[in-house]
Amino acid sequence: MPANMTMLADHAARQLLDFSQKLDINLLDNVVNSMYYDIGSQQRMAQEVLTNLKDHPDAWTRVDTILEFSQNMKTKVYAWLLFIC
Repeated sequence: MPANMTMLADHAARQLLDFSQKLDINLLDNVVNSMYYDIGSQQRMAQEVLTNLKDHPDAWTRVDTILEFSQNMKTKVYAWLLFIC
């Protein structure tokens, strides 16, 4: 796996899992799009980032922000998964 892809995944994971910062909706939309539309290692990294976010105990606190500000319907569906899981 190329180093720049790993750095991007690490950056995305750190930023999305940092609950002391405002949620970057565009970054989340990009990760969700990568999960659905990329293949191979990019898709696996996106899935790992989204799984780590879903498993975070405070993930439910992001649901309202995602539903209000995301323009991506797949990201909004992901938000509902955060809420019900």
